[in-house]
Amino acid sequence: MSEKAVIIVSGGIDSTTLLYKTLDKGYGVKTLTFLYGQRHVKEAEYAENICRKLDVPHKTVDLSSMKELLSGSALTDSCVQVPEVPETAEHYETLQVTIVPNRNAIFLSIAIGYAVSLGVENVYFGAHFSDRGVYPDCRHEFVEAFQSAERLATDMPGLTIKAPFVDSDKSEIVKLGRELGVSFKDTWTCYKGGALHCGTCSSCRERKRAFSESGVPDPTEYLI
Repeated sequence: MSEKAVIIVSGGIDSTTLLYKTLDKGYGVKTLTFLYGQRHVKEAEYAENICRKLDVPHKTVDLSSMKELLSGSALTDSCVQVPEVPETAEHYETLQVTIVPNRNAIFLSIAIGYAVSLGVENVYFGAHFSDRGVYPDCRHEFVEAFQSAERLATDMPGLTIKAPFVDSDKSEIVKLGRELGVSFKDTWTCYKGGALHCGTCSSCRERKRAFSESGVPDPTEYLI
């Protein structure tokens, strides 16, 4: 019998590549996507489409009421503008406004509850090294500490929280995605959620940089 895993998918490059990678290893997979009151739901729609294309069971979890509790982030608060980032800049102080407090811990707690109810011991998410400087819940230390806490919370010593890209930058993920046959045009990254990727928000800048550094052609159509 193949191993099983619950994977958090957002519709972006990282979680989509993780999904392809896990399927390629022969895992039986179930996926979750979260609505948390974010500025737009395009990523969630892309996640659903990707899972349908791959014939993977998928559930969307509506946590939209969280928006009232998580003000101050450009991703959940309409009063905070999504920052535009210069092409060559690493403006961590600017990107602070895109932090949604404790988001990964909230998502993982629900995914773990789902996994335990299924008798599944593996929970995957797509945190990667390139986000380490800004997002504390994308760090190796967080993954290890949260795994320890959840093993106690569930009384499952074999429970494993896996973030296979936590030591990889986004360009490495793009290279892996190409090897796995990921259809990058079917992924969504932009924080603004317009008809096209804006090309200037921090997420779009990171996407552009990852393709450029990886040498993989970027199929994304950007506004700028």
